[in-house]
Amino acid sequence: MCTNAPLAAGKHTLITVSIIAVCILAIYAIMFGNYRVNLAIDTPWYLSISYNFCMKGIDTDPTFGGSFPFAMGGTVAFGKLAAMLQCAALAPFNWSLAAANVLSVAGVMLSVAAIFAFLVGEGFGCLGAVTCCLALAATEPFIAMANQSKYEYITFFLAVSGLLLAARRHLFLAGLISVLAIEVQPIGIMAPIYVISYELSRTLQTRRLRLEFDRIAKLVLGGVLGSVGYFILHPDILALLAASSNSAGWNAYPTHFLYEYFFEARLYRHLPELAVFTACFLVHIWRRDYMELPFPIIASLATFFIGFFLHHGNSFYVPFWYFPSFLLVFLTIGVAWRAVLFPALALVLFVPQYAVAYVEGHKYADQGALQVARSVIASRGTDLTHAHIFGDSIFWPVFKDLSFEWSPSVLSKQPRGTSYLICGLDPPFFTFEHVCADELPAFSDMQLIEQFSWAGRKYLVYEQRE
Repeated sequence: MCTNAPLAAGKHTLITVSIIAVCILAIYAIMFGNYRVNLAIDTPWYLSISYNFCMKGIDTDPTFGGSFPFAMGGTVAFGKLAAMLQCAALAPFNWSLAAANVLSVAGVMLSVAAIFAFLVGEGFGCLGAVTCCLALAATEPFIAMANQSKYEYITFFLAVSGLLLAARRHLFLAGLISVLAIEVQPIGIMAPIYVISYELSRTLQTRRLRLEFDRIAKLVLGGVLGSVGYFILHPDILALLAASSNSAGWNAYPTHFLYEYFFEARLYRHLPELAVFTACFLVHIWRRDYMELPFPIIASLATFFIGFFLHHGNSFYVPFWYFPSFLLVFLTIGVAWRAVLFPALALVLFVPQYAVAYVEGHKYADQGALQVARSVIASRGTDLTHAHIFGDSIFWPVFKDLSFEWSPSVLSKQPRGTSYLICGLDPPFFTFEHVCADELPAFSDMQLIEQFSWAGRKYLVYEQRE
């Protein structure tokens, strides 16, 4: 239940917060379908994994050629729950990118709602919980999570739901959901970390330094059931782990996921956030603010250190650290100011970045125009169900129901039969994609049949008949 204690002085606070909420909702509406869509290779990649599993019964990654442990490698080790969810939600809409975007936004909004319920349960006033959640939703890690159809929004929702259930004393369900989060992605390990951090926080707050075996037993039983569920979904996981134990893929991406976010982003645009986090962390320790609510500092440090063991420098994992660290900053900032200052500061910091992302991404938002590539190939009179089509990642939604493969994954293994190659003349969006001049040598006897333009970029369509 919300308390009535206000978090900011002034009679206009509620009106100001309402205006800020409208601004943040407007950001989500404006960025919908426009947030760095030209760079969102993981959206078609993850959707193809779900599509292949649900619609074609394939649990590997034939479309993009990823193999475990270098990549997800399909759903052989993780992701079957996420694939089933996306299948149920997106199949009625023909797996459109817009529907996938709606689903990811809904997942983030549900996560924010769970965080709100958690904060209220921990004694926050309604106004404080709302402003904290608004500010968190306005940050780029959450905007990015809402606008790419990777599995993180599902994993994060399960993680904060497990935390909320633990706080509400539904410990068996908390243990169950926390372990199931690991099935979705390896970063799901943060879900039990959240629950353990909360239990430690609760122990410190009550100053009862003894184990409550009934709580531990319920969590463990839930976790055991979740583990059983994992092995039912992945009965061959032990053999897969044994076969890949010496694979270089385990150390293919050795950097911490925060390193990519703070130190590899363009123009180092996230360093101001790092400065704020560092300053507030030091003040938080010095003033002993953690005595009010130990969970944020425990979870922040725990998720930070766990990141060193993940060996996958994926900046889309940042929300799992950002949430408890953001809460730490919120508790550190003065009570009399934070209700308005916190979300307003988030807007000032991130809106210029979103403006740049919108300008860069908007001209690529109309990906439906890429259907011209399918029309070109269909006009050749070929039975498309037996053709092999190769192209950049942006063409997966156009050919998802056919034999489509990401061209960089097949440069050395062109299959037999009629093949089509769609390649670009402009510099590719990603360093591991190629222009026509680099791709053509890998395909024999290709003949140019058509060219078209999309968003100011030129593409060529080649055919090879057998």
